Amino acid sequence: MTTKQTTSPGLTRRTTLGALGSSVLVPSFARRAFAFESADVVVIGAGLAGLNAALNLQDEGLSVIVLEAADYIGGRVRTFDLPTGPTNAGGQTIGPYYARVRDLAYRLDVPLVSPPGRMPMANYVNGSLVASSDWATSKSNKTIGREKSVQPGALEFFYLNNNNPLPDVESWIEPEQAQYDVPLAQYLKSKGASDEALRLLSVTINVFDVSTGSALAYLRDVKRLQWGIAQSDDNNRSTYGASASDGFEFSEVGGGTQRLTEAMAAALKSEVRLNQSVRAIHMSDDGVDVKTLDGSVFKGRYVISAIPFTALRKIDVTPGFEGRQQDAIRYSMHNNSLRVFMEATEPFWENDVGDPGLYTDTPIERVFASTNEEGAYVLNSWINGNAAYRLDSLPTESVAELVVDTLAKIRPASKGKVKVMKVHSWAKHSASGCCRHTYEAGQVGQWADVMAKPWSRLHLAGEQTRSIENGMEAAAKSGERAAFEIMERAV
Repeated sequence: MTTKQTTSPGLTRRTTLGALGSSVLVPSFARRAFAFESADVVVIGAGLAGLNAALNLQDEGLSVIVLEAADYIGGRVRTFDLPTGPTNAGGQTIGPYYARVRDLAYRLDVPLVSPPGRMPMANYVNGSLVASSDWATSKSNKTIGREKSVQPGALEFFYLNNNNPLPDVESWIEPEQAQYDVPLAQYLKSKGASDEALRLLSVTINVFDVSTGSALAYLRDVKRLQWGIAQSDDNNRSTYGASASDGFEFSEVGGGTQRLTEAMAAALKSEVRLNQSVRAIHMSDDGVDVKTLDGSVFKGRYVISAIPFTALRKIDVTPGFEGRQQDAIRYSMHNNSLRVFMEATEPFWENDVGDPGLYTDTPIERVFASTNEEGAYVLNSWINGNAAYRLDSLPTESVAELVVDTLAKIRPASKGKVKVMKVHSWAKHSASGCCRHTYEAGQVGQWADVMAKPWSRLHLAGEQTRSIENGMEAAAKSGERAAFEIMERAV
């Protein structure tokens, strides 16, 4: 990819520090093993976090080299060009409070568009296919009390938003909130959730396992997602859909979210180095050497790791991390998400219960349905956590067959009318090795204060270092923070 240099006046947020005199060194004998390139800062990872760090540093006059292990720009922002059009496998929606992401799109002239509304979801639970309108009175609905009126896909919001004990999102790391750093299942049971509700809720919740994920960390995420939204008597608002129903602006990047990260890379003076998997980071009093698998060496005054800890823990770091920070990097949990994108050749749902989407208690979990601008029907089987890791044990083609065959079995009208376009597992098919970081019960108190702490000349970015932001905004903010940390040291 050839990048161009662009100027974005709005990018500068601090007084210019001035160039520090680093340059790329490419001697005539560059093929010899001791040849290297140098810059003020080496950034590892060309996702939103790494690219935003690089742009902020560049704006303040520092030279930057960005290394990316994959063969594309974007990290966990990934858009596939499928027969039905551009489709996001990561980094889908830009929320109403994603100020940094929106600002980047505006300044880089990347179009934002209104997302298509999600189509209604039927339910396949306890062996029966049930229209959403019939769920409350269905015999397959084994929930109890008020739960019966709640769609399975809305149980998460019903329990975690309506009973959120955090006074505000910033309070999640205060000592008095440590009582909620317990397993989600334990917390939800204390709020009256039935065993059946817990079983159904485990399909939608973004943790490895509802019996181990931290309730405190999840309450923080829900509190931030619903910031400023009035409470409602509607029991069937979903966690990610409530904002839109309350009039808040959600957006998507025209042509796919990866177009944004590509525009960010194009705004850098130095081309992103793709297919550069880092094997070692050596830090000394004088600077940093970053070595990649192909033998390349990149020298800098500082280095930013903007990759998940699942990838960072595979890199030899000298001097090595210590204490609680070492434990956090080595043992923290990073969740998986597996997506199976399909095209429906006709609206088969009109021949059964009418709702195009489907929530299930089967291995294929949820199947979202949408239409594109040309009217093609797109189905997206979205499988999280433990269920995704189980399917990762199968060959990719077998996962595709399992999803189509299971859908045909539980929804016979779909048989012969669905074809798979793409299977993507974030744990299996990406350099990151995960979809997102999640805290297990007890880990907030142990690790939250060291997740983003600089180590020697190494600064940490990425959504796992977030405090109160979510998703893409968390990644962008973390890159900005790491850049500012280095700017303070570089003066």
